[in-house]
Amino acid sequence: MELADVASEVVAPAIRAVFKEGEVSGFALSVADALEGSVALSLTARGETFDYLVIQGTVPGMSAESWSENLRSLLVDFVAESRFGWAENRDLR
Repeated sequence: MELADVASEVVAPAIRAVFKEGEVSGFALSVADALEGSVALSLTARGETFDYLVIQGTVPGMSAESWSENLRSLLVDFVAESRFGWAENRDLR
């Protein structure tokens, strides 16, 4: 999957589902060396950083929607454990 596709089909939907307007100040995607086909995300929200392999190589049966849902779930946990969103359940948004 191309980086532009990962940004629009995986990362953007997950960010919109979890974060409030203005909370995310930036994110970067890069090809990761961990597994062939992997894409790394570094996201900054209200001064805190989240790093994760949003695409973890070539996994049969995983679609952009599946990767996005996986990321969304992890971002919900990130917010709940952050200083700015401590104990908030963003699954309810």
